[in-house]
Amino acid sequence: MGMEVVTTADKSQRDRLFADLRLNGNGLERQVVKFSGNELTDAAPRIVRYAPNAKPQYRPVYRSTWSVAYPQ
Repeated sequence: MGMEVVTTADKSQRDRLFADLRLNGNGLERQVVKFSGNELTDAAPRIVRYAPNAKPQYRPVYRSTWSVAYPQ
């Protein structure tokens, strides 16, 4: 059995989809799970200095993602 995963950047949209699938009478769709994660963006790395005279460090930029997985 495979899982269908729907990922969005909007947490409230993910929660609405989760609630809709859980209310459905289908037994498989009641097995839906929700989870979150992070993904790397295409934005330029941020420059971070942890002290005034410290060497600059380059940090990648991530964004939060919100997902729902349900059986097919």
